[in-house]
Amino acid sequence: MALIVMPFFILYCVLTGKHIASLKQRLGLLTPEQFTWQHPIRIWLHAASVGEVQAARALISELNKTDIHADLILSTVTEQGRIVAEQQLGNQVTCLYAPIDLPWIVNRFIMAIKPSLYICLETELWPNMLRMLKLAGIKTLLLNGRMSERSFGHYRLISSFMTQVMSSLTAAATISTSDMEKYADLGLAREKIIVCGNAKYDLGISSSLTPNEDAPRDNLLNARQTTESHKLNIEPGQPVLVAGSTHSGEEESLIMVHQALRNELPDLIMVIAPRHLDRLGAIEAFLKKEKINFQKLSELDGTNRTAAIILVDYMGELTRLYAAATYAFCGGSLVDRGGHNIMEPAIWGIPPFYGPYMKDFADAAQIFKANGAGFSVNSAQDLINKIIYFNKHKVEYSQAGQAAKDIAQSQQGAARKQVRLIAKLLATANNQTNRKDNESTCCS
Repeated sequence: MALIVMPFFILYCVLTGKHIASLKQRLGLLTPEQFTWQHPIRIWLHAASVGEVQAARALISELNKTDIHADLILSTVTEQGRIVAEQQLGNQVTCLYAPIDLPWIVNRFIMAIKPSLYICLETELWPNMLRMLKLAGIKTLLLNGRMSERSFGHYRLISSFMTQVMSSLTAAATISTSDMEKYADLGLAREKIIVCGNAKYDLGISSSLTPNEDAPRDNLLNARQTTESHKLNIEPGQPVLVAGSTHSGEEESLIMVHQALRNELPDLIMVIAPRHLDRLGAIEAFLKKEKINFQKLSELDGTNRTAAIILVDYMGELTRLYAAATYAFCGGSLVDRGGHNIMEPAIWGIPPFYGPYMKDFADAAQIFKANGAGFSVNSAQDLINKIIYFNKHKVEYSQAGQAAKDIAQSQQGAARKQVRLIAKLLATANNQTNRKDNESTCCS
């Protein structure tokens, strides 16, 4: 498939001028001389886009707490993923675009960076990349592995091919037992798989603050909530609805929700954070057409907010913005996009609202529902009704928020378990390298 698509991709780049800067990296046109490494160990993390970059952030945060000293390379597929990686991790990693999945291109890339360990995140299973790494004797690790029912169904149609792909993995850590079973059914040996939970759930405070290690957790929460409220110029007690990771077809409904709720909550502020920034123009056009006043987040300085709707126009802020929320809706769930991470608002004690389409986070939705810590809504009107209800039943809502915070805290620790697996594989790789060196010396 990559061989068929590549000529068209190159032609597209030349004609449009897009992706030209990334083309050399995507073609593997790198040389070892262009890199200055600080350590003998190099870990290559591969993240498709923004979501996987967040998992990488959690892992890197934990790696920094260990005695593993390594140069980190983070590759992304999408431009947006690369932007977020550089913004959030640029001083800790070497950011590159991932090579096109063709053997000779992947091999050039491998020869240039010479990784000690390769880590793919979530569902980034590139067949040639995994095969060439295995042939080069480099251990390959799948971390934060998950698989939706839709992807599983597609992969089962090519099960014999997927068995070959899975054979290239040295080990894997999946989010849930259900994910483990899917990977095992596709041919990954069960003894290679452990269940660790979702590393993204570890982001929370550590990714949102640079805290004093000795400060109580609730003090850190309160500090961030105060900071974010100031940024948005929110008055004490003023209600805020944060709609995060929204998709096409959701913003229009959510703006209607905001307008309807202002009959009950006249000073309600709404923050809309689209999942994909390339849709900002369409959202702005809709707001202007409806003559709805709004401001972009980048325009605010803590004192100059004049609109009741704030449009988030840069990446990497959502987890922190949830800290200022009174109510939080997690997008990709009113439309069939699989949902998004409902742990993010829960970290701050905000019980999440989410739509009926939560396939990608079904495990989390089930936990929240069972504990009365999150609320599924079937429509925009259902969301309106539930927020009005909880505005009148504040004690019940506060109890749900505490339950949400407890769940979020209980789910943390996955990144630490995954880093232990990284350390184990690196130790094994080092032992094998030393053994080969000794054999070479003996035979010389």
